[in-house]
Amino acid sequence: MTQVDVARVLQEEHDLKLHPTAIAKMEQRSADKPRVIRLSEARAIADMFGLTLDEMTSTADEEIQALAREFAQLGKEADALRSTTREAMERLESLASSLAVPEDELTPAIRQARQQIASSLNALEGEHLTRVQMGQEFIRDLRLKVMQASGLDAPDSSVEGLRGLQLSAHAAHWMRVLYRLYPGISRAELAQAIRADKLDVNTRLAAMLEPPDDTGTNWALAAVFAHGLWGHGAAEELDDRVARMMQENPHRSIKFTRHAALTEMALEVQQEMENKWDAVGEAGRGLDLIWRNPEELKRWIEETKAEDPGMWNNTSGAEGELP
Repeated sequence: MTQVDVARVLQEEHDLKLHPTAIAKMEQRSADKPRVIRLSEARAIADMFGLTLDEMTSTADEEIQALAREFAQLGKEADALRSTTREAMERLESLASSLAVPEDELTPAIRQARQQIASSLNALEGEHLTRVQMGQEFIRDLRLKVMQASGLDAPDSSVEGLRGLQLSAHAAHWMRVLYRLYPGISRAELAQAIRADKLDVNTRLAAMLEPPDDTGTNWALAAVFAHGLWGHGAAEELDDRVARMMQENPHRSIKFTRHAALTEMALEVQQEMENKWDAVGEAGRGLDLIWRNPEELKRWIEETKAEDPGMWNNTSGAEGELP
């Protein structure tokens, strides 16, 4: 947008008559000939760009500090959620004897409750792991660029904590499932389909599934089976179905149509999952037993990559990673 454009918009939408040279003086902020900006002008300019006055006048340092405060608040909320989850888990453990009975002996109410607990925990863990990894990767890449620009040696990225190893094992397990069940689909295509902006669809789809062994679902499970079933991501499939259903029943609301489409998708994924569930268990056999053992996890990841090298070098698409 040029200075002429800004002047025209201010006059047409805010009834402010400013010459383009006045706009230029505002931008240059000359110390010798300062152009005082009236409050009405500042408000109009901020409104034109969809900003508040605070946002328009704040410096980059102030914005970063404000963002840091937001993350600090998120940290406090995460601590509270962790505490609440810990208390809920303690109560769950006290009821273990009531839940740890054969499937056919469970009452319908208990069976539904157990499935709901498992699905909720898996959905929470999947979304949390994804966003944590994306944030860590962003900070790590940014730090690496700064160090390289300063001529410093890059930090050793081979040393991972337990959480990083769990993320890698989680990705390796579902990459193995994808490669074994659907060898024609690349990991790059899958990664593109389950980026953070599309994670919500996979999480909602996962909550509607019931694995045959009642282990609970997660976003990665939904993403892999959806991608293998339709050849593209769940979000894209949902958009296609909503568009088709809206054409067939234009009087229905978008919210109702999206729910109907997602329910239809869940039924298809459920059938696909049941038909191929044995491969899921085989791909992750023993992983739960070593989940909190860093050395064993690292060994499992290395063995998984060595056993199925094709899944890390799939040529049907560009390079990519699970988020």
